[in-house]
Amino acid sequence: MTTNETPRGTIEIAPNAIATLASHAVLQTYGVVGMASSNLASDIAASLTRDPNRGIEVRQEGAQIVIDVYVIIEYGTRIASVANSLISGVRYTVEQSIGVSVGQVNVHVQGLRVSRDT
Repeated sequence: MTTNETPRGTIEIAPNAIATLASHAVLQTYGVVGMASSNLASDIAASLTRDPNRGIEVRQEGAQIVIDVYVIIEYGTRIASVANSLISGVRYTVEQSIGVSVGQVNVHVQGLRVSRDT
């Protein structure tokens, strides 16, 4: 749980709230077609529970946040460019929303999807 101390009190932010912010930033990134889970067991559990934060793992290391993102990228896009854009978007969104430094955003490309031209 991330904690911010203010003169008026303490603000605690749950990892699920941070994951929701990151998820919205990820899905708005050009070239990302979906989220994936880190492994098959997590994928099955997320499918059964319809977890909106599927593919996002948030942990706190010291005063910084580390976010792992598991994505599926559109075939034909430059993976490095999409990953760099994703990192920038997630870092900006989370830091602007909660005011806590994001130490790392790790992108794990779990697959590529070919879209059908009709």
